[in-house]
Amino acid sequence: MVAMTGAVSIHVCTSKDFTGECTDVTFAKNACTALPFNDAVSSIRLNNYVCSFYTHKDCTGTSMTLSADNANLREGTWNDQLTSVKC
Repeated sequence: MVAMTGAVSIHVCTSKDFTGECTDVTFAKNACTALPFNDAVSSIRLNNYVCSFYTHKDCTGTSMTLSADNANLREGTWNDQLTSVKC
């Protein structure tokens, strides 16, 4: 695999504490991308990026911005709500 210039890589999981089904999502910086677990993400590792997450595709709908990892989205209102991301 060839690394993209200006690429961002985050880690998302379907359960809290980075468990369940997990994957790395790599995409161009400042580009909107779909999350692989639509409406099923429960923990996010940002790898030192600041990212905005959206409730709908194409980075639309309600959004939240994270600047640190979140091991348990179930503690708020964002669990199983995220569809797309831009960092």
